[in-house]
Amino acid sequence: MKMKNVKVISFFSCFLFTCLQVSGQTHSALNETKDSLRKHTIDRNAKQFFLFSYFKGQAAGAYLALSTDGIHWKELNDGEPVIVPQVGSEKLMRDPSIHRGTDGIYRMVWTTGWKGKNIGYAESSDLIHWSEQRVIAVSEKIDSTNNSWAPEIFYDDIRKQYMIYWSSNVGEWKKMGSEGRIYYVTTKDFKIFSEPKILFKNGFPAGGAPGNDGPIDAFIYKDGKERYVMFYKKDDNSRIPNVYYRIGKTPEGNWGEEFGPIKPSTGDEGPSVLKIGHKYCMFTDPFESDYAYVFSSKNLKDWQREPTDLKMAHGTVIEIPKKTAIKLLKTK
Repeated sequence: MKMKNVKVISFFSCFLFTCLQVSGQTHSALNETKDSLRKHTIDRNAKQFFLFSYFKGQAAGAYLALSTDGIHWKELNDGEPVIVPQVGSEKLMRDPSIHRGTDGIYRMVWTTGWKGKNIGYAESSDLIHWSEQRVIAVSEKIDSTNNSWAPEIFYDDIRKQYMIYWSSNVGEWKKMGSEGRIYYVTTKDFKIFSEPKILFKNGFPAGGAPGNDGPIDAFIYKDGKERYVMFYKKDDNSRIPNVYYRIGKTPEGNWGEEFGPIKPSTGDEGPSVLKIGHKYCMFTDPFESDYAYVFSSKNLKDWQREPTDLKMAHGTVIEIPKKTAIKLLKTK
């Protein structure tokens, strides 16, 4: 995880003039960007419709955007959050991830704070009206950890159960001897959960500092029968590119040799992967930009990178039915 820098103009002698001028220009530019995103026309006859769930301010809530090509996005709900955080000790809503279940229910999980053993959870049948929020204490039984970041949901269609997996660091934060890990629990009803287990670790700490090559921000993509691809970020923010992947025969591992890093890249996190047409498309939250990037490949080896027009922070992209997409477009 990273915090994006905010630059402050502090020349007092020209404070009034500069602030008025810059404020006016910035406000105008932001309005143009927002208007462009809201007015972007969605092809209602497209073959695929994609939903991006993401955040802007840490406590502002979760936002949604719609696209048919992965590059051009239309903000939904007039650019306002569809749900705002109400649970967790810090009441944040970072890294919101939505999963569409086999029952048609959309389930959202998110990071509720920089520290803590809980994640947030809510569900919806239409992506408009959301249930009461609650916390799931996924890390409660994991000793020596105090963070539960970037949760995702995956449905195991072989075992007929859901997985929730997330990033935690065990031991002293950012110190050698600690370890960044991806953990998971399983559930069939989102009420009763298994004991947490380690999904993946590589022996290094997480934390963003040099040498912190531990994994965070894992994302599992099912790529055919008995083939699962797990993407993740190595958390050393000084070493780029930094997104890698491994392949396993089940969504619980074991995971094979490491491939990557995926490039070209100037540093990315929060990978989210699906297929658009016949191409693998990996969406990221890039270090160098406030706009999502998409990496595309036909073979998981050769990648092309392209910026999108969506200003966001760490989120997840899923494909949704055309009927749902059209309904969202009609909702004010």
